[in-house]
Amino acid sequence: MSTNDRLVKMINQIALNMAANGSDTAVADQVAQHLEKFWSPAMKNQIVQLAESADTGFSSVASLAVQTLKTRQQDKIV
Repeated sequence: MSTNDRLVKMINQIALNMAANGSDTAVADQVAQHLEKFWSPAMKNQIVQLAESADTGFSSVASLAVQTLKTRQQDKIV
């Protein structure tokens, strides 16, 4: 299993574990917060880059979480 596959599996599991916490948008926000707190910068950068691929394997909530994370990372740069 490649590193990308592991990251996709992890983010999908995190999203699934938080699924009962509200709407997809709310859960995606919680997943993004989790990634910000607990994932290394390298992992966060890799997952954001992976999201630019055509077929990532992300669940819909995980995909939204990565987009949220990407936006937050860009906001920190500006």
